[in-house]
Amino acid sequence: MDMSEVICGCVGVTAQDIKDAMNNGATTLEEVQEATNAGTCCGGCVDKIEEIMIAK
Repeated sequence: MDMSEVICGCVGVTAQDIKDAMNNGATTLEEVQEATNAGTCCGGCVDKIEEIMIAK
């Protein structure tokens, strides 16, 4: 995956931003959302966020 890919277009969060949140201790979807705001507007990217979290 391209780490510069925008995963959440609503707030401009990239795959790297999600990885960074995880590296900083976020372990659940809710914690990633709190750290990045990804998936908190329309929710259309939640599946992509979860895919990135599973792939670690």
